[in-house]
Amino acid sequence: MFWIGTVGLFLLSVLFVLGPLWFRARIQSENSDELREQANIALFQERSDELEAEFSAGNLDQQQFDLLLSELQLGLLEDIELNEKPASPANTSQSASASNRGALKSLTTLTYLMPLIFVLALPVLAYGLYSYWGYIDDVQVMDLFQRTADNRGNSSETRELIIALGELAQANPDMPWAFYFLAENFAAVGLLEEAQIAYQKAADLLDATPEKALVLGRIAMAMYINSEFNFDTRVRALVDEARAINPNEMSVLQLLAADAEQREDYSDAIGYWRLMIQVNPNGEFAEELRFRIAAAQEILAERDGSGAGPQINVALSLSPEVALDPDLRVFLAVRNAEQDGLPPLAAVDTTVSALPTSFLLDNTSAVGPYNLSSAESVYVTAMVSLRGVATPSPGDYRVESGMLALNADAQVALELVLSERLP
Repeated sequence: MFWIGTVGLFLLSVLFVLGPLWFRARIQSENSDELREQANIALFQERSDELEAEFSAGNLDQQQFDLLLSELQLGLLEDIELNEKPASPANTSQSASASNRGALKSLTTLTYLMPLIFVLALPVLAYGLYSYWGYIDDVQVMDLFQRTADNRGNSSETRELIIALGELAQANPDMPWAFYFLAENFAAVGLLEEAQIAYQKAADLLDATPEKALVLGRIAMAMYINSEFNFDTRVRALVDEARAINPNEMSVLQLLAADAEQREDYSDAIGYWRLMIQVNPNGEFAEELRFRIAAAQEILAERDGSGAGPQINVALSLSPEVALDPDLRVFLAVRNAEQDGLPPLAAVDTTVSALPTSFLLDNTSAVGPYNLSSAESVYVTAMVSLRGVATPSPGDYRVESGMLALNADAQVALELVLSERLP
């Protein structure tokens, strides 16, 4: 399709150039005939005036004058005979043929040959330069990538893509994305060792950009699985390298959360899940992560000591009189009532579409260096943000509780309704 499209565009561009040249040549050919006719008439008039002057001077008698004038008139008629004949199909065809011959003759002049030569040389020059400076190989890679994305789960198509991408990677050893997509297809059919090698080759060719962080996360995940879920020093080094480039790289956060969950370190898992939610808070995956966080918090609450400390159960809803975009973000935070300016002691977020809902906030909900046990009194705020950020701004909907006293084993139930808009 790429080559067919370019050939079609070239032919169209040729018509834009040759069409006007052809019509201009025809017009000039027709104009030259008209000029010749006008010159003949002017010459006839000049010669007839001379004959009349000779006749008036007595140099010619009447018979000589009539004979010469008749010959002059016959010569003029012969020159303009075609223009004076009635139009007929034959005459029209001959005239068109003559006009075309004149146009072709005009096109052979240097004035017309130079644009024609340039037009014909343009595609050769363009394709030559594009093959040298262009990105035709990347176009092929994107086509293979699209096939990869469109044929998830199709094993036969995946095998064909592995062969095609393998040939492309061999022919272009400096193209990182050929190796990356090859690795993706290896991983799709369970060839994780081969995928790890291909991912590594792609990473070696990339600069320190978020794309490299993505590939490093893929290497770490493949290495983690190949080592039977052993988070060893090699995996840790890859994770640290990726997070140094992009701290919120999703594939790395998924690996860290999976490892923490396998070790039953649910506090760490919750922290990584919350970072993943911040990357795309309104997606379906974010909702799934919120359910995981809630389940992990229940497990921690059941453990002796893990869930010790005060707990605040907040029932949050939106006033029926308020109609908002269901994708708007909602932030819930617990703050120290005695010290302003500190980060929240606990925080969660959701969307308007999830309201009404309930949240259980405890020490595992901490987002900073302090948790609920560090304060003797707190207050709870909830806010619908029109800009999608936790900082209040005019137009947001916000509600704030009164001061709540906490102790080591406090169990507080609270109901908040979002109805007031910030001025």
